[in-house]
Amino acid sequence: MPVLLRPDNAVQVGWDPRRAVLVRPPRGLSAPELAALLRSMRSPTSISELRRRAADHGLDDADGLTGLVARLVDAGVATGCERSRGRAASIRIHGRGPLSELLADALRRSGARVAQSSQPHAAVSAAVDLVVLSDYLVADPRMVRDLHRHRVAHLPVRVRDGTGLVGPLVIPGVTSCLVNH
Repeated sequence: MPVLLRPDNAVQVGWDPRRAVLVRPPRGLSAPELAALLRSMRSPTSISELRRRAADHGLDDADGLTGLVARLVDAGVATGCERSRGRAASIRIHGRGPLSELLADALRRSGARVAQSSQPHAAVSAAVDLVVLSDYLVADPRMVRDLHRHRVAHLPVRVRDGTGLVGPLVIPGVTSCLVNH
């Protein structure tokens, strides 16, 4: 939903006048700070993470923020989400270089279980959910063959001429492979 600042220091969530909700910032937050916080909810965000972000901006009324979010969920302009009870994704980053380091760091922060390998003929395990092939312009054919044999999803990620290239995501037996793409 769009989040709009209004001249009266209210924040409007949604365009449609029949569904839009007007909210006032809780104590300690300005309208622009609240708008930025609500926009950050476009990606799934826990209430504790929202409270932490708001506290960084001077929020005094954490319960007011919780009530405000509950009101938005009740009005249908925000969606409540349950915490996943499943296991964290197991991802192996295969590559050696700054890109693989950045990917590993970002994925660890997302909660994924991350392992790294860099040897050209590293062993493939079916226990991993995804292998990210990074830092090589062309994936090692032996590695790709082993990933297919073990039915492990894989995703090439690389940088060429300063531009990030991601994909295609290969799910063996479901999508096309890197050789046929």
